[in-house]
Amino acid sequence: MGATEEIAEFVAATRTGGIPDAVLGLAKRGVIDTLGVAIGAAAHPIGDILSKTLSPTSTGAVCLWNGRGKVDAMDGALCNGTIGHTLDFDDGGVALTPMHPSTPVLAAVWALGESGNFSGKDVLAAYTVGVEVECKVASAISLTHYDHGWHSTAVLGSFGAAAGCGFLLGLNVAALRTAIGIAASMTGGLKVNFGTMTKPLHAGLAARNGLMAAQLAQHGWTANQNALETGKGFFEVFQCGEVGALHLGQPFHFHSPGVSIKRFPSCSATHHCIEAMLALKSAHNLRAEQIERIDCSVHAVSYQALRKEPGVSTPEQGRFSLHFTMPLIVLEGSVELKHFAPRYFDRKDLQALSNRVAIAIHPELETLESKKKAFGEVTVTLKDGRRLSHRATEIRGRPPLPLSDADVDGKFVGCAEPALGEDKARALLTALRCLEAQQAMGPLLSRAYSLA
Repeated sequence: MGATEEIAEFVAATRTGGIPDAVLGLAKRGVIDTLGVAIGAAAHPIGDILSKTLSPTSTGAVCLWNGRGKVDAMDGALCNGTIGHTLDFDDGGVALTPMHPSTPVLAAVWALGESGNFSGKDVLAAYTVGVEVECKVASAISLTHYDHGWHSTAVLGSFGAAAGCGFLLGLNVAALRTAIGIAASMTGGLKVNFGTMTKPLHAGLAARNGLMAAQLAQHGWTANQNALETGKGFFEVFQCGEVGALHLGQPFHFHSPGVSIKRFPSCSATHHCIEAMLALKSAHNLRAEQIERIDCSVHAVSYQALRKEPGVSTPEQGRFSLHFTMPLIVLEGSVELKHFAPRYFDRKDLQALSNRVAIAIHPELETLESKKKAFGEVTVTLKDGRRLSHRATEIRGRPPLPLSDADVDGKFVGCAEPALGEDKARALLTALRCLEAQQAMGPLLSRAYSLA
């Protein structure tokens, strides 16, 4: 059985009531986290540009996650997928292939669920199925496509979105194979756009494309039934290597190995070094005037994603910059959403310390395969000649160190409160914690943003 058929058979055979409760509970954490960081982007200029381009109204079928009106389902998937990835604070996968699994899938199934009047239970199950497909494909393929410049979230997100929407629509095996085939021709996204507004657009496009693929298949569109594995198909064109069985649902990816819920609002490529610098700051009470140089050593894949130049002028640049996040820890003691603002970009003390940061690939982490044991190492050279080093091998929030439910809830409220106020943020959190009991998706955000 090829991968396309395996995915279609799995999606068609899975029933809402057949997914283990423990898996759905873990998936619900992903819903809460993704929606929280999307609401946290409510004031971002991306929302203004999307509104000017798509002209939301008060009568559309799908509420925009930033509260700026309503649109149809297709535009809802596009906008909400983009909004959800705007802060680069959404979750990450733990496969060798780096990606953001939740945003493309949730934006797609949420848009379909809201416009099609599906229940919260159905949408949660569809999201779980979509993330399962997306993450298992990510786990099965090689990193070569990423190394060549493709953005994995954009490349794989459309498959997860198509699977989730296909599940929600109740497509049969043949239609699901068609949906995957359509999605295979709609995938892409270049890493050259990291650090710009176009990176989050990748997630939005993946969400929209997955929804479109499922709906086209529903209405009789045609596509290659073996588009992943056939000659000149997806696996060959994207140089994915030899791909064996995907083992979908055995166990569900949410259960093992799990997903990474971020503690820091920046690209995951910065996180090992953030952990290392936080440890050095705590142990040695480092001050800027003591520091001669900061050397950061990372994996080759992380190095590709990072901004190489000191100094940043936009939040997007800052999220990909160790030149920005390392000085932040020295001067502020943390890396938080509030720091990605012009008043920090313009600080002379931060700029001066930024010029003392150097980034390199660690000699132990030069191969793609070494990503299995990736770490970040920070060495601070002081003006008195001392060298202080710390190697961070684990990231809090990433298995095997998952955030607690209280941590996830706290992150949600922290992200959503500026846009909604504390009372509405906590009310929405309570509703999401009982998502499977919601009879319809529409009222959730409409009430929160007073758009009903």
